[in-house]
Amino acid sequence: MTSLRYAVRVTAPDKHLVEVSLRFAPQAATTDVTLPAWCPGSYLIRDYARFIRDLTATGDGGAALKASKLDKSTWRIETGGVRELTITYTLYGHDLTVRTNHIDDTHAFLHGPATFMYPPALRSAPVELTIEGPPDWTLSTALAWEAGNTSVLRAANIDELYDHPIHIGRSRQLTIPAKVPTRLVIWGERAPGGTFTEGRLAEDLGAIVDDHIARFGEAPFPHYTFVLMLSHEAYGGLEHRGSSINLFHPHFGASRKAYEGLLELLSHELFHAWNGKRIAPRPLLEFDYTREAYTPCLWVMEGLTSHYDRFALRSSGRITAKSLLDKVLDDWARLMATPGRAKQSLEQSSFDAWIKLYKPDESNLNTTVSYYLKGGLAMFALDLQIRRRTEGARSLDDVLRMMWTRYGSRGEPHPDDLQGVFEEATGLSLGDVFDKQIRGTEDPELAEELRHVGLELRTSADPAQVADGLHAVWLGATVSGNKVTGVMDGSPAHAAGLSPGDEVVALDGFRATSDADIRNLAGTRRPGDEVALSIFRRHRLVTLPIVLGAAPPTRFEIAGIAEPGTSGTRFQAWLGEPHPGAQVLATITTTARWV
Repeated sequence: MTSLRYAVRVTAPDKHLVEVSLRFAPQAATTDVTLPAWCPGSYLIRDYARFIRDLTATGDGGAALKASKLDKSTWRIETGGVRELTITYTLYGHDLTVRTNHIDDTHAFLHGPATFMYPPALRSAPVELTIEGPPDWTLSTALAWEAGNTSVLRAANIDELYDHPIHIGRSRQLTIPAKVPTRLVIWGERAPGGTFTEGRLAEDLGAIVDDHIARFGEAPFPHYTFVLMLSHEAYGGLEHRGSSINLFHPHFGASRKAYEGLLELLSHELFHAWNGKRIAPRPLLEFDYTREAYTPCLWVMEGLTSHYDRFALRSSGRITAKSLLDKVLDDWARLMATPGRAKQSLEQSSFDAWIKLYKPDESNLNTTVSYYLKGGLAMFALDLQIRRRTEGARSLDDVLRMMWTRYGSRGEPHPDDLQGVFEEATGLSLGDVFDKQIRGTEDPELAEELRHVGLELRTSADPAQVADGLHAVWLGATVSGNKVTGVMDGSPAHAAGLSPGDEVVALDGFRATSDADIRNLAGTRRPGDEVALSIFRRHRLVTLPIVLGAAPPTRFEIAGIAEPGTSGTRFQAWLGEPHPGAQVLATITTTARWV
């Protein structure tokens, strides 16, 4: 079979441009070439062809060939029987995400599906790639070099090329002390100062890599590369089979919370090398780059991963039990502030990711739930349930290992319905969990399971709301400044007709132009009191009468019980620390998110 030979020249990085050429032997008198509409791991049609400029096609001796566009992503070349076809195009990249290209005078991050046009008829053809950039730039990728030739990269096919992103630029490379060769590539200036250094990051990542490998029993890759791009107000990660691309802010070393957030992100994307890239349903192993790949199983890929990305930080000794519970409680508070959790199941959330999670609007909080958020909490609670019901003999780890040995390690897709696998791995009947929390819309049984490890989940009103004899009241809207961004179904604001986009200007005649103003003015009233809310709606002043309601709990705590007994023993077996006794381990107040 003919090979696909790509060359990338970073010719004008300051203008956010690279030049790409593709050479191959065409198989017919007309040849189609295309770019994907989406990329695995990010479930949104992105139409990468919109970044292509100045496409030309030439044949033997450089003779120009006719190239016509068939649809938004596909060009047809009239080859006329030439022996070799060369397609050249300019690629624009100035979108710093993990799913798009970013090119400037310091680096070029090239995301495969957004970069390399290919002929669909030759998707399985072997690939070779050369890259030419500024002499002081370093190339980082998990792709293999051609034997004896460090100027040529090799991939078995287009799918492998796409699954190995490329970073070339001014970067720092650190060796990770792990059981398999691992490196950390960092682009971007780290903010000075702070306790948590890049050296500490490399050491902690080594422990996390080893923890993941130990949990599954083997590494699915011969070596692994973390690429970390530092940029203000940036966050995100995308998994690949032997690497991950990660975005984080440059101040990660300034606080423990920020640093642990970075560790959690890197742990998450690494875990996907097993769960997501190899343990996956058929639609995400055998897919078409031109259209959506629907599955009800993203809660498995992301929910399981969201649980283990942080749990591995504790089991590897990188964070304390308190830090773990802080993170869990923050997620629980966010879930409780999501009315859509009562409308959409995890399976439905997974299936609708293409039109819901990645295309949010102001109604989403009432109609959807994140399979990351609820999925992670459901798996956290299920792990505790398995440990409790088997007296510590089994855990969610046993489910992971069965999924790995039966499906992931063999390259076999797992079934859509995984209840049987979970039950076989644990020896337990788990129909209630799947019926209520996976296929249904009930909340994870977090409070109940925490009690069995000597912890209490408490809810109450924010003390600031009820200070000095005041009452916890609410309108039931989310706001940003004074602009309404969402209205919760069934709330006083919903009953009164408040809408997203309305601008609040006064409450009972007193100026209210921030969430704090609204909260303070309403806080002097009682549930059942009527207030007059003045708003601008499409530049017109409108006053709405709103009957205040009793606010739902906004303060959440996880605390130890005074005399845990056997539950204290379970706590230590679970998190590797003595039971904390009667102390508060985690606290969060969520009133800042709504009024």
